[in-house]
Amino acid sequence: MLPVLPIPVFLARRARRMSAPTPTPSYALSMTGPDLDYIVTRKRVKNVRLTVKAPSGEVRVTAPPHVPDREIAAFVASKAKWIVKHRDRIARQPAPLSPGPEANRLRRELRRAIPPLLDKWAPRLGVPVPDFTIRRMTTRWGTCNVQARRITLSLELARREVELLEYVVVHELAHLIERGHGPAFHAIMSQALPEWRLLRKALNEGGLAED
Repeated sequence: MLPVLPIPVFLARRARRMSAPTPTPSYALSMTGPDLDYIVTRKRVKNVRLTVKAPSGEVRVTAPPHVPDREIAAFVASKAKWIVKHRDRIARQPAPLSPGPEANRLRRELRRAIPPLLDKWAPRLGVPVPDFTIRRMTTRWGTCNVQARRITLSLELARREVELLEYVVVHELAHLIERGHGPAFHAIMSQALPEWRLLRKALNEGGLAED
């Protein structure tokens, strides 16, 4: 586990070559402690976004093309304590499920548990019951494909309480109404599941995130 790093920090940029068809620039953040490497991907997005990937703890930054490198470095520096906290949380989680008998058993259990929740919550939210798939995912508890009207749920949910599975189902169904995570989405969640923020906090102790 990395120590909590003091702020301010001293920044240094190191360019590294990436062995990929389209090289992705990467930089390192030097602080008063171990270096914190992070990979920057330039995309047409509105804001700079930082994620810590499980199970490796790798730090990735997505940024618009026009944002200067120094601003990205400062942004990562401002999130140093958050990064350490999330890496520590990831390190405490059980190893991700591997293919095999245990994963197959949990998949069967989850496949039985999901349809009743969809049948319960889709009518309450006023949306058709969507198709669903179960996948081994390391960074998301669930995703929603609005065009295909399909939700995908992480196999890891089979190892969590049914209340947390239910929260993710409601979360993804809400995306069939509102794609983003803004005030309109929050209003839908609060009306359907008033305690959703507490459930989200408990769920995200598991090291993944909702989409």
